[in-house]
Amino acid sequence: MSTRFTAGVILFCLGLSAAILANLFVTMMIGEINRKRQEGDLISYFGFTPPKMLKIFREYRRLYPNGKLHLYALASFAAAMLGLITVAICLHIIG
Repeated sequence: MSTRFTAGVILFCLGLSAAILANLFVTMMIGEINRKRQEGDLISYFGFTPPKMLKIFREYRRLYPNGKLHLYALASFAAAMLGLITVAICLHIIG
């Protein structure tokens, strides 16, 4: 097994872990937002579309101006993308 392949597998695992962590932070933000909303106006935990994500981030920053979950979610997402792009480079998929 080559070192490129081994590095690719390790980076894939790290990228996937970061993606799961980003999803966890977004789920935590939804929970915090729903805590302050009325019963009939809750945000669903299922289905993540770009407009819904923007709404979640905007609403979280409005309700919790000193909150850090949105920063953690963005950092985790960036780490996931960096890890997965590096995997593609290691395995000669791109570059």
